[in-house]
Amino acid sequence: MSKWAERRRTIHAESDYDPLTSIPMLEEGLFDETLARKRITDAFDAAHSRNIVILDPYLLSSDIALILELFATQADRNITVITHLNRIKGENGKSPPKLEEARRLEAIVSELNQKGIFSSFEIIVTKFDFHDRFFFCTDEDKDGVLLASGGSLSMLLKSYSGLIRINNRTFRRMIAKFVQLAQSDGWGLPQYIQENHGPRTAKGMRQVGTSYQEGRPGPIAARG
Repeated sequence: MSKWAERRRTIHAESDYDPLTSIPMLEEGLFDETLARKRITDAFDAAHSRNIVILDPYLLSSDIALILELFATQADRNITVITHLNRIKGENGKSPPKLEEARRLEAIVSELNQKGIFSSFEIIVTKFDFHDRFFFCTDEDKDGVLLASGGSLSMLLKSYSGLIRINNRTFRRMIAKFVQLAQSDGWGLPQYIQENHGPRTAKGMRQVGTSYQEGRPGPIAARG
């Protein structure tokens, strides 16, 4: 038996399997993306998490549907999404403009708060770029769940991306410090639009059902 084969046998025998520290599509059995996402929901529900921060440098209006799926199981939650509104570069080597996406997100956030889907829902745009993605419960009365994600919301648990549950207290304090920095130095969406692109207009926007998109059914309407 080769050393690597022996090592794999030992790893299997000594498994400390955690469904939230995993690359789910490599686990034994048929991969079910919906059930894999539900593991995240179950972990935050079991901990009675009320304040949840999502860190993702890339954020699309279509990602809101996934946030609802993951965390709208409890209405008393405060959801904060910290992003840089990064865009994937096109064939011309340039990133698409952020303005229209910011406006779509602003309309969706307003509707979520009006409908009371959560106690509050906020998006903060950082003034600096960042890379890593996390889901973090920031409740002061508990050591909240902290998950690192290998992919952004639009690619969550796709293309062999994984999840890592983080229990290291030093690292948790670093993430908390990062959240505080982003909240104190970042923009809310209305301020971001005003500061970076001038007055908000409704050009190019139309209402579809109960959410705002560019001619596509929105995540809030789809959820109903």
